[in-house]
Amino acid sequence: MARKRSPVLQDAIAKIRTLIEKSSDKSVLPSIRSLAKYLDVSPVTVIRAVDVLKGEGLISSRWGRGHFKAGEKTASKNDVKILEYGKYQKTLRKFKEDILKGTYKTYLPLPSINQLKATYNVSYPTIKKVLSTLLDEGILKLNGARYCFFTDRRKTNQRIVIVAFGLSRDMVKIETERERAFYRMLVSSAERFNVDIKIICYNDYLENPRFFTPGDMPFDHYLKRSGICGIILSSYHMNNSAACLSQLLTYNIPFSAWIEDSRILGTVERFGKHYKKLTFFDSSYSTIPGNDVGRYLLEKGHRHIAFISPFHGSPWSQNRLKGLKKALSSYPEASVYQFTVSEYSNDYFYLESVLEKDAFNHKYITDNIENQLHDFLAPRISVIKYEHDTLLRDNAIFTNIKRAVDQINSDPSITAIVCVNDLVACLITDYWNYNQVPFSKRPAIIGFDNSFGSFQRQISSYEFNTQGEIQNMISHLLYPDNSLFSGNKPVIRLSGRVIERASTYGH
Repeated sequence: MARKRSPVLQDAIAKIRTLIEKSSDKSVLPSIRSLAKYLDVSPVTVIRAVDVLKGEGLISSRWGRGHFKAGEKTASKNDVKILEYGKYQKTLRKFKEDILKGTYKTYLPLPSINQLKATYNVSYPTIKKVLSTLLDEGILKLNGARYCFFTDRRKTNQRIVIVAFGLSRDMVKIETERERAFYRMLVSSAERFNVDIKIICYNDYLENPRFFTPGDMPFDHYLKRSGICGIILSSYHMNNSAACLSQLLTYNIPFSAWIEDSRILGTVERFGKHYKKLTFFDSSYSTIPGNDVGRYLLEKGHRHIAFISPFHGSPWSQNRLKGLKKALSSYPEASVYQFTVSEYSNDYFYLESVLEKDAFNHKYITDNIENQLHDFLAPRISVIKYEHDTLLRDNAIFTNIKRAVDQINSDPSITAIVCVNDLVACLITDYWNYNQVPFSKRPAIIGFDNSFGSFQRQISSYEFNTQGEIQNMISHLLYPDNSLFSGNKPVIRLSGRVIERASTYGH
């Protein structure tokens, strides 16, 4: 009497039979362990299923070589080597990507080999070969029996200078949450690297651009006297970050450029391939963020997605839209509805028109409010002025997108809105809240920046990999000859992640 098979075994047999039918003539079937993981069953069940299919004449096997289609030539030693080489190359590429993302901290040893085997789902020989390659390339180092990614702590601190826009000495201009996060993470990472960070302000709105160095010494003298081993350029707020970059490159020391200004993008091709000590780092200007958000919404089931940007004169807005379209291009039924204003590049351009009118001073300062205050309270007027001007700026921004928002709300086929940043997403959400639009009538909405405003309003947002950027920028300055940063691509582009909140959860 034939042995009765369990439903789990029958299902495993059917799925393996399908794999066999789809496999090519020279394909080696996955290992028992891999099949068990793929089928979500125990290895014992897979072994029984394989035995059944061998009995049916569908599978043949050879000790040490694996399982094959019956009737096909078993894989040669060369075939097995090719298969193993493919796994090695894939694992090596993934390992390098994880290092660049900041998965492995520079101040800690790597996980054990057994943990790495499980992480990358490969055999001991494969992971050992990957680690050996990374050792040869100078990416990893051995500290006893443990592998490390640049963890040697120096007895004497090395010094790195960050050049950032500032109106005068010790007055770095910081406006956005992302900038604050950058400097906070930079200080924390520098401590772990055992590195001293020096900040030099640079003002290029003056008739003669100026570095505010201690004692007003020439910048090249400052670099030599201070023992600076590398420079980080923050391109935020500069009038011409490309011109600043050109000047800094003349000092011929390792250089990390943080891409946060569109004008610096044009220098990538111009300088990137010629200055081996220069590497650009970018997590927000490429098409990656838009593509990541698009794939996230597709996984949620959205197919008709609106893109809203009142700052589409900027490369970062244009690239986020390109990335979104790229993600949706693989779905014939999906579409992007574009609502953009190309006159402005960022929120500051809206603020400029407010500042030109000087409405606050005309309305309030002419009333001699300063004369009514004690001297120590007078500086707080600037806080009120900032809030006043920002309010008018936000009003101008929303005026440019209100028609698009109303049009989207009236079109039930559009189920999600991608906002170019959190500022826009917060304005739209506040507008809905004021008009008491039911949550069931709102499209899913997502922004970029993972700001405190998006957290307050529970708006899903894309978080840029600032920590990964910082770790790699410092690593590049300390180890400029490392193969991670000496490839043909002058730009290291890092992917971030979607922070899911109520605005998209469950849509």
